[in-house]
Amino acid sequence: MGDSDSNNLTVVEQSAYLNRPFSYLFSILLPTKEQTSLLQACLWSGSRGERAWAEWREDIGDPARFLREDSDGVKGLLALLFHSLQDKNVSIDKEFQTYLRTAYVRDELRSKAYSRICRDVTSTLTSAGISAVLLKGAALAETAYPLPVLQHSHYLDILVNDDDLPRAVNVLTSLGFTGSSEPNGCEWKKYELVHESGLPLLLHRRLSALPFFQIPVEEFWARSRIQMISGVPTRLLSPADNLFHICGSVFDAERNDSLRWVCDAWFIIHHCPDLDWDLLTNCARRSHTALPLFVTVSYLADALKAPIPPRVLTQLRDAVSKASEIGLEAALFSVQTSSRGGLMKILRSCSDWRTSASVVQWALFPSPAYLRWIHDIRCSWLLPFYYPYRPLKFIVRQMWFFAKRHIYLLSRNAPQQEADLKH
Repeated sequence: MGDSDSNNLTVVEQSAYLNRPFSYLFSILLPTKEQTSLLQACLWSGSRGERAWAEWREDIGDPARFLREDSDGVKGLLALLFHSLQDKNVSIDKEFQTYLRTAYVRDELRSKAYSRICRDVTSTLTSAGISAVLLKGAALAETAYPLPVLQHSHYLDILVNDDDLPRAVNVLTSLGFTGSSEPNGCEWKKYELVHESGLPLLLHRRLSALPFFQIPVEEFWARSRIQMISGVPTRLLSPADNLFHICGSVFDAERNDSLRWVCDAWFIIHHCPDLDWDLLTNCARRSHTALPLFVTVSYLADALKAPIPPRVLTQLRDAVSKASEIGLEAALFSVQTSSRGGLMKILRSCSDWRTSASVVQWALFPSPAYLRWIHDIRCSWLLPFYYPYRPLKFIVRQMWFFAKRHIYLLSRNAPQQEADLKH
């Protein structure tokens, strides 16, 4: 097996007996072995957490160096790690303790500024009569985490209605937000604004960035509820919908270079012991996300021992076994376009030639239904032209990449060559 799938053997074994082609490759999007040990040290309490910390220290050697590299957003775990080690009364060397304490204080200041901007945004939208649902980190920091500072989020994510998007953009400009362009008409695309402090705000009209992974957004609105966030009444998703969104967004073909989804899901599950698991599995079936949810929820249950009822994994596994071929292809597309994935990484992770052949076949000759979806083909007579177009596009892209790299290397070597000639 390749390096990626060997990091998550339990998930691989569960996925393998689904008898679906290359199903284990989806574990590429999951945390690595070292990242999983770090997450265990952050999230587990008592002696179990102490053992996880000791194992992680032994695996990586120098913890400060590992964390400074900021691999896949591990720096966002510093405040949580410091809080966890303090809570477990774990003894750490003075230099590393200073490093973590400094990061914690910095995140405290950052969290207060983040909370203030969040409060201003939600109250301003409410005053303007614009319905909005606060999503992800901003919604969970005060409702699921022990302390808001422990949720290190780089964005504000807000769900608005289609018709309200232009008005929301206009209203938010009064708070110091600017947008890079006019709101587009594509309902699947999020619109990004940036606050004068540098904090990005993403306005969503759908919970998934991929049209294939959808159920009517009106259902999420109907189940949403009002809670106090930063002293302001704020609309949030129901706990089950929140968990569905967090776990499904790992396959959303957008920014997935973060471990925050694991912490968010963990604290939702522990904060809501009466969580409606039947609602989550039903949403997974209807939105064609049974495979993404099976992979991510299995990881939470296996690697982090999250208290997830066994029947939930059984229901998700059964839904995957009955999923359509295009559902499998859509999930593979998510792996291909993720910052943690890519076609070449998928191929390198294949465990045998049959799996490699299946991936190549998908890349060159996907199903007609998949092509219609991914390229938004409205006229059937255009469909045959897309089969030669895809490999040609890939070849041109690779040639352009190698040309740019060659030019870059030449520009770096030019000064040295000139110096050699002078001597």
